[in-house]
Amino acid sequence: MTVLNTWTASKGSTRVRAVNKTFDILGIRRPLGPNTFVTQNHSLIMKQLFVLALPLLLLSACNSVEKHRASIETLSTQWDEATASVTEFAGMLQTEQANFQQSVAGMQVSEDVLAKVKDAAKKDAITQGYAALQSAGTSMGSISAEVANFVTGWTEKAAEVNALKEGLANGKLEGDVPAKVAELTAMVTDATSKLTTWKEQFEQAKSALAAQQADYQNLVAEFMPKQ
Repeated sequence: MTVLNTWTASKGSTRVRAVNKTFDILGIRRPLGPNTFVTQNHSLIMKQLFVLALPLLLLSACNSVEKHRASIETLSTQWDEATASVTEFAGMLQTEQANFQQSVAGMQVSEDVLAKVKDAAKKDAITQGYAALQSAGTSMGSISAEVANFVTGWTEKAAEVNALKEGLANGKLEGDVPAKVAELTAMVTDATSKLTTWKEQFEQAKSALAAQQADYQNLVAEFMPKQ
């Protein structure tokens, strides 16, 4: 037993004997044992130590969150910027695709008008030219499908970015934060790279479609009967 415990036990035993003697005189059963005051003093010391340690524990938890603040805030900014860029491009692509489909639908020669073309070869050329024009639109459709698929995965991962932001705000982060930040930052880099490629592909597809439309219009103007 340490000096503190020995002194405490001695003090406790003296108090126990004094209290028990009083109860003996009154004829009441003794309620206290020899270790009662030792236990009470030990409990008090533990409570005091906990009160002293609590601020240190809170400070440690706070510091573990703060060390991730810069990386999470940087990720959040980059993610929002990438989201805005991808969303803007996806909307523009959807609009362009709808415009092209509407334009192509308006360029189709009706069966009644096509019947006026007596030369079978010319009639076939017009029909095949329109089919080629429709097929050319699939290039833009492929880009649109790839973007839509990417946006679906991006939206799912956005929940993880929000969880990091909320954890930072609430002072509580869970899991391997550096690994998660690295994963999501890599997605931002990938989004930027893909966006550059999509824009290049879109411009190429748009130019090819414009050329195909011009060729078809010239074909129709040449082979269709003059009014």
